[in-house]
Amino acid sequence: MSGPPERTGMRRTVLDRVRTAVRGGRTLWNVLRANPLTLAGFVMVVVIVLVAVLISVGPHLLTPYGSNVPTTDYGQGPSWAHPFGTDAGGLDIYSEVLYALPFDLAIAFAISGVALIAGGGLGLIAGFWDRPGSAGGWVSVVILRVTDIFLSFPSLILALAIAVSLGRGVWQLIVAVLLTWWPYYVRLVRGETLAVKHLPYVTAARAAGVTEGRIVLRHVLRNVLEPVIVYFTLDIGTVLVTLSTIGYVGLGVNYPITPEWGSMIATYQTSGILGNPWTVLGPGIAIFVTVLAFSLLGDGLRDVLDPRSRRVLAGSATGPTSTSPAERAEAAEDGTPAPGIAPVAALGEGGSGA
Repeated sequence: MSGPPERTGMRRTVLDRVRTAVRGGRTLWNVLRANPLTLAGFVMVVVIVLVAVLISVGPHLLTPYGSNVPTTDYGQGPSWAHPFGTDAGGLDIYSEVLYALPFDLAIAFAISGVALIAGGGLGLIAGFWDRPGSAGGWVSVVILRVTDIFLSFPSLILALAIAVSLGRGVWQLIVAVLLTWWPYYVRLVRGETLAVKHLPYVTAARAAGVTEGRIVLRHVLRNVLEPVIVYFTLDIGTVLVTLSTIGYVGLGVNYPITPEWGSMIATYQTSGILGNPWTVLGPGIAIFVTVLAFSLLGDGLRDVLDPRSRRVLAGSATGPTSTSPAERAEAAEDGTPAPGIAPVAALGEGGSGA
């Protein structure tokens, strides 16, 4: 016996959502498997984030020594007990590098996130309401001229100048980098908004009487998120390099009070890199691996987020297979063939694609 129509409809809705989630997860796995570098970046980022979380909640699960706690071994090279060696004060470099991971990663996410929200919001306003002669047009001009002023200086040089004026400290470091980072999101989001706001579905929504605020949230914002997410992922590595550079020149946080990779390299370089080269090897490898992981992931997200590229990669990973009606319908919405279905019109044509 079947239940009431309402309960049966709810059960079907839940099952449809589960099937959609499973199909989406399978497609994501096929895309990652088709691009080994993207898969490597995804795995590396997951491991890095998990390690950062474990260090934050239970540091002794991964580190044998506490932060800024000297051992009885002074100036020893890499060994089983000390994978990255120890410094002249007896600090275990491996533990210090792991303790610096949550700090550097949190600041990189915070700066990129705030710059995305602030700069992206200004870019959305400057792009969608940019009408000559209107109040929105004047606001757009002001936003773009202020953005041009910040973009006229190299971001690293400007961040160093602000850091010198603010002094050393965590919040001073965040403010120095953040003040130079938001203009890039203004330009990115404004350009994408200008490309989207004149498309037919936006014009149709406006003709149907949909308010502009609803058009921005439902139609424009949703279609500019793809390049913004890709840029945000790549930006985390760039922010991390900028933070390490500021710490390296002596304008970051005070190490060893606050573990930070750039400040660690600066401290150990001045204390004798020729005699103890392993002291800078640990934080240098940490910076390299983290930036590489987010770069690989961000580059692969272009294919994951684009429906056409995602469908092509998923099809190349699974090979020619039969497709369900739902997949064929989804493919028809984008005007691209579903996995396993060759475009008939393209088989007999010799035209080139741009």
